[in-house]
Amino acid sequence: MKIATLLFTYHRSYHTREVLSALRKNTVLPQKLFVFQDGLKSNEDDCEWKQVNKLIKEIDWCDTEIIVSDMNRGLAVSIVSGINYVFKEYDAIIVLEDDCVSAPSYMQFMLQGLTKYENNKQVYSVSGYGWPIQLETRQCDAYSCGRVSTWGWGTWKDRWAKYNKDFDILKRMKADQTQSRNLSLWGSDLEAMLLGTFAGRLDSWGVFWALNVIENKGICMNPTVSLIKHIGWDGTGTNAAYTDESSVELSEDKVDQFIFPDDTCILDNTKRAFADLYGCHTALPMEEAGKESILVYGMGYFFTAHEKELCENYNIKAFINTYQQGWFAGKKVIHAGDIEKYEYEKIIIMVLDIQESMDIAKRLISKGIRAERIILGISLFGECNGMIENIRLTKDGGLLLDMKEAGSLKVRTKDEFNNVREVFEDQIYQYFINNSKKDVIIDVGMNIGDASLYFLKNARVEKVYAYEPFKETYLTAQENLKDFLRGAERLEIFPYGISDENATRTLLFNRGMTCGQSTIEEMRKKNYEFYARQGLIQQKDNEEEQIETRDAAEVFLPILSRHQGCNIVLKMDCEGEEYGIVRRLFDTGILARFSFIMLEWHFKGSGDILYYLKQTGFSYWSIHKNKDMGMVYAYREK
Repeated sequence: MKIATLLFTYHRSYHTREVLSALRKNTVLPQKLFVFQDGLKSNEDDCEWKQVNKLIKEIDWCDTEIIVSDMNRGLAVSIVSGINYVFKEYDAIIVLEDDCVSAPSYMQFMLQGLTKYENNKQVYSVSGYGWPIQLETRQCDAYSCGRVSTWGWGTWKDRWAKYNKDFDILKRMKADQTQSRNLSLWGSDLEAMLLGTFAGRLDSWGVFWALNVIENKGICMNPTVSLIKHIGWDGTGTNAAYTDESSVELSEDKVDQFIFPDDTCILDNTKRAFADLYGCHTALPMEEAGKESILVYGMGYFFTAHEKELCENYNIKAFINTYQQGWFAGKKVIHAGDIEKYEYEKIIIMVLDIQESMDIAKRLISKGIRAERIILGISLFGECNGMIENIRLTKDGGLLLDMKEAGSLKVRTKDEFNNVREVFEDQIYQYFINNSKKDVIIDVGMNIGDASLYFLKNARVEKVYAYEPFKETYLTAQENLKDFLRGAERLEIFPYGISDENATRTLLFNRGMTCGQSTIEEMRKKNYEFYARQGLIQQKDNEEEQIETRDAAEVFLPILSRHQGCNIVLKMDCEGEEYGIVRRLFDTGILARFSFIMLEWHFKGSGDILYYLKQTGFSYWSIHKNKDMGMVYAYREK
């Protein structure tokens, strides 16, 4: 069998010198070395290109043929055409690129492997690169896997004949149960690579070769200890970025004879190791008794990031996806209408966006699936790691957040969920007053009651007075705070807003923007536009509502008189009313009677508010959340 060695270069003199130096030190030299140099692409590469050209023409330690292209073909075309050129005369090839440095025994391994498996048509490739995986100790120096490596690899003429630049191959493989399983196990990264090649971001021939091998159920032989080290992680290569995540230690041992397995069957532990490498455990036969059977809704990044944990804890029966069909990792991809055909205990929604997750849950509930059989993936991964201990679905598709040491909170929208996280996780209303007095909180803009609940878990808080003018939001707060309302010793809530005047106003209310709902029409319109741009609200949810506002001075005076021995803390998140309230309290002299103030300002900046605080003797600091809103914290020593 005639075996040729091929080296592909362009303009990287340092890399090429390292590869040639290492190859020259091999215990066995190439029978014949074909060196392909791609043509010059731009004058910027001229100096390096000429240095490479000089290097390859000085090779005198083996029989060589130098082929220099008269035009720039690019990486993929250069390699494929070069391989086809050599296969006109040779039976097998060993392929190196200018960033693949070989160990001293690399050529021995390659020649021995290509000779041993010449007539085993299921073996498609021998490679000197050892994948960065952990395998059990073996008696052999090589192992079988289903993924071809294109770093220091080799193949035979008849197997290379299967190479095909076929952009439809993924579609074909995803339509077959077995092929989809093999694709996910050996090439879950290849779809992104193929799309990058199609879009012109990558110039990959290897993605097609890898997919061709997987489709043909090909076997690839790799060393247990790598004989190739990739040195192209410096951004100089066509497809290699600034990373070394695939870097391995290079074996420097000089081996006269390698032990290759006679049985090329791929072992289960190799499959498990590759699942760790590429992140697709769904393709492994992991179904176990005692695990709940689930359907998974969503197959995007969030699912991929937590796929291993899902497979370890559940038996995945199928995937639900609105826009895909076919198979994924050997599991059927179905539409929501097909759910009833499957036996399962739970449906897990693996969608990171909370609003989308809630919308999906509501659609499933509308189809007769009970809420208790639906789990949000965010409740299993990533969101319940602080004050939120658990996230459950309510019967109507809302969320019930179990808070650490603070009971539960019902939320209906992404807006409300984010507000709870801001209050409990970011603790934007955390404060401390350095005296022994009890604290009384005035909560203007109670919303769904999350801030009031946050304050009530503080033993120093004697009482909370909270105000919310919008009926539906008020009723949710009433439900969330019911445990504290039974005796009203520590909490009183009121169904009206606080302003600089007593008034009755008619406004549009939208349940999708409860946290941005303002009692000022101008401010409501601005918030509505913002929420609409974010896709958080729908026009059909607009309802006209009559609300009441009351004069801050008139409301607060009785509270101040009732709690003269306490620290009075004012919290405001009232979508624009804060400007009029602070001015009104300043004009009436009431502002000076507060110990601590925390407020969120909206659209108009903090200038006027800070002016009144300064005039009243407050010390303060201000934080910008973005150009349209921020926080002011102020305290006054008495």
